[in-house]
Amino acid sequence: MEMRIGHGYDLHRLEISKENDAILMIGGFGVHCGLQAIAHSDGDALMHAVTDALLSAIGEPDIGTLFPDNDPKNENRDSGEFLIEAMDRVNVGGWAICNVDITVVCDQPKIGSLREQICENLRRYIVAPVNIKGKTHEGTDRCGAIEVHVVALLQRGNKHE
Repeated sequence: MEMRIGHGYDLHRLEISKENDAILMIGGFGVHCGLQAIAHSDGDALMHAVTDALLSAIGEPDIGTLFPDNDPKNENRDSGEFLIEAMDRVNVGGWAICNVDITVVCDQPKIGSLREQICENLRRYIVAPVNIKGKTHEGTDRCGAIEVHVVALLQRGNKHE
């Protein structure tokens, strides 16, 4: 059995929204919190980091190479599409996801109350155990950002092959 670990990371600056209906995307789940991500796509840092962790584990190019931010077709693009592409590559390679562990670092919104909704949404894409922890920036200079760290464990084959 072959096992691999992938690490993903993303960070987006956040700004106070001028629109009352602005949504901050976190793990494919829209959160009404008065903040919006500064990004080329939909700014879902969690989806970006998960995508990169999976691609990293299987030795594929990262999200920035596959979906460059200078390509107009990626502007405002749903980050779920990036994760679907990563999952296609995982499946084609014969890999299975054992689990995905996520740490979201942001002061607002608080992740604890959103955890189950985000996990449930992510499981629709990756069909594997997902764990999410929320942390704050503890007053550092990154208070105006959302930062996400992801570790994914994948395996291919079995002991009898």
